[in-house]
Amino acid sequence: MLVKRPTMSAHVFQAWQKLPLKTIFIVVLCLAVIHFWFIDDFDYGTHGITNIGIHIPGTGRISLSGSPKVKVEDDEEYIAICMAVKDQAQDLPEFLIHHYYNIGIRRFYIMDDASNPPLSSFPDYGIPKSAITFHYYNDSDRLPFMQLNIYNQCNEWYGKNHTWIAYIDADEFLEIISPNESLLSILKEFEKNDTIGAFGPNWQMHTSSNLEYRPKSARKGFTTCIYDDEENNGEASDNKHVKSIVRTSKYGSAFNPHTFNLKDGAHLVGEDGEYVYHWAFRQPITRNRVALHHYAVKSWEEYEAKMNRSNAMGNAKGMEFWEHVRDIPHVDCPEMAKYDP
Repeated sequence: MLVKRPTMSAHVFQAWQKLPLKTIFIVVLCLAVIHFWFIDDFDYGTHGITNIGIHIPGTGRISLSGSPKVKVEDDEEYIAICMAVKDQAQDLPEFLIHHYYNIGIRRFYIMDDASNPPLSSFPDYGIPKSAITFHYYNDSDRLPFMQLNIYNQCNEWYGKNHTWIAYIDADEFLEIISPNESLLSILKEFEKNDTIGAFGPNWQMHTSSNLEYRPKSARKGFTTCIYDDEENNGEASDNKHVKSIVRTSKYGSAFNPHTFNLKDGAHLVGEDGEYVYHWAFRQPITRNRVALHHYAVKSWEEYEAKMNRSNAMGNAKGMEFWEHVRDIPHVDCPEMAKYDP
């Protein structure tokens, strides 16, 4: 006759039954303390749980996955992002997830430039729906230099709700370089100086990395960039371009997609607070505190779509730009691949 051997779980159960009631109570209490004290939260991406955070008392938040985590989360909506977007529903989840979870931004104004279907019709962008405000423009709403009109309306309608608004595109990703800073702490430092009206981080323009088709992640897929041309003060590099994070109280009007007319004699500054006088460039190129990673071409599949949809300024990119990015000297730039989500 076969005799069924007790399983490991049966042995554990039998041993548990023999423990004094007081000991069981202490064990359960300790487990409860560990759960509620150390386990911080779950980050939810588009496919469910992506990372678990743990609080170690006195040290702040660490990540089990090794992914960078934002130092300060902006629950007061001190900073917002306003973006002119058209037919980029596939690009938005990674952009929004990165800036919500890794940069700490809690308000996104998606100014939809006649997308078909509207971007607001998609059910899930990977962050809380409450963090996104959509505004849809019909074809009949279009004006010359539409992107500049969108930016002006964004500050007029929403500027009073925030101290700063970043005007960047869906293919531009902020990175905070210093481990002891956040975007919020940097801007709060600038706010102390009444002559500062906008902050202009330099681009770091990524290449196609010779990919033909869209990768699952732009940050992990495109890990080569154009060079900074340091020997010539960045003159031959598109990385000399900046985009602007504008202090809403100093907003005058959009000058171009890169810089703004500022009120009260305020100035655009670089990451160290130095004045920037050019209409789009900051040289020498520096990214010691903040970088703006610009996925300008992506894969060939995505670049074809970019050429076909044009942009809100009506000056679609063509083959000459693809060839320019392909032929300019390249360097490795894997920094953004570390982010997850």
